[in-house]
Formats: sequence, C-alpha cells, structure tokens
Amino acid sequence: MGHIVISGGGDANQTREIDRHFASILHPELPLLYIPVAMELSVASYESCYEWITGVFRPLGIDNIEMWTDLEHKSVADLQNYSGIYLGGGNTFHLLRTMNGNHFSNVIKTYLKNGGTIYGGSAGGIVLGSHIMTAENSDSNKDCSGDYAGLQLVGKYAIQCHYEEDDRSFILSFINRYQLPVIALSEETGLSIQDQRIRVIGNKEAAVYDEKEIRVIGIGDIIL
Repeated sequence: MGHIVISGGGDANQTREIDRHFASILHPELPLLYIPVAMELSVASYESCYEWITGVFRPLGIDNIEMWTDLEHKSVADLQNYSGIYLGGGNTFHLLRTMNGNHFSNVIKTYLKNGGTIYGGSAGGIVLGSHIMTAENSDSNKDCSGDYAGLQLVGKYAIQCHYEEDDRSFILSFINRYQLPVIALSEETGLSIQDQRIRVIGNKEAAVYDEKEIRVIGIGDIIL
C-alpha cells in the first residue's frame, strides 16, 4: 500500500504543517496531480482553484503541478507519471458521485495499492473514509442517493472534517445510525496513513469517536 495524507480543511496557514509533510514525501522530479472536481463551479472556478494550489505548494518546493478537471476514461496507467494526487475540497457528495460515475474510485484504490501517494483535503479526505454521511451537516446533497460508502481506505473509520466540539451530538448520531467509528479532524489537524498505521499530524489533536468512548489523540500519536 502507498501513503495517504488527510487534512481537516482550512486555509493555507492552518494546513501548513500537513502540507509540508505531504510535500516531503513526493518525488521531486515528478509533477503533482491536482483534482479539484469536488468544487462546484458556482462557488469557485477551476482557474482560481489552480491559483490556490500553486500558492500553497510552490513555497514548499513543489513547482510542477498539473490539474485534471475531467475524470472520464482515466486509468491507473495515467497516474504513473505523477509524484502524488491531491484531491481537493468542495462538496463531498458531488465528489463521490463524480468519482464513482467515472469509475475513478477503483482507479484510486489500485493506484494506492500499487504504492501511490494521495492527499485528501476536506471533502477529498472524507471520501477516502468508510462513509461520507459525516459531511451531511456541512454539504448539501444534490448528487448522491442510496449508497454513501466512501473508498474505505482508512480501515473502518469515517472521517469528519472542519471538526468543532459542537459537532459532538451529530457525530454520535452518525455512529448510532451507521455503526461506524469516526476520526474527527479540526482545520489544523491531519492524518498520515502508511502500513496500516494512522498517525496524527498538524497543529491540533484528533478526536476518535466510537459507540463506547471519545478519545483525544495527540500530535504524533498513533490511532491504529
């Protein structure tokens, strides 16, 4: 398996340490692939998304960044010349429907199995978890129905982004409904996942919820 980095969201200052960690594991001679398709064009254009991603990673030494805005007919072979993939934020439901509709979810899974590197920011991180209904309290659902399973690349855990303590009752309701544990990430919290070890990175601790307890996991500590 490859390497996954997940960010709870936020601006470039809030995610700086998470972004720096991701940049450190990329191959310096290969381009980074940015996929902003979670972003609804009524909110921001792809051009402005590209300006944002270059503003984040060029100061970290990542100058060569390419962008895909259409996932149709993309294959694992198409990903082999990239140092890593950045799945950007936006609407989680729109992102999952787009990825599933173009069979790109399976492409991502195979890419990771073959040793690839993936960053999921906000919605891009939520879809990597076991279930995307953790986004129900923040994203409007105009795109999905029926199956809300994520890509299940973080074991049994669902991912909650933009986490605040006021979200506690929502998360407990999610657990009661779906019988899945949740890793809750604030806008300065991230995860680094490799060899089935989930480590907390960033500037704030993570919260792990299940039906029995709520655990606070410090920066640098292992969840699993």
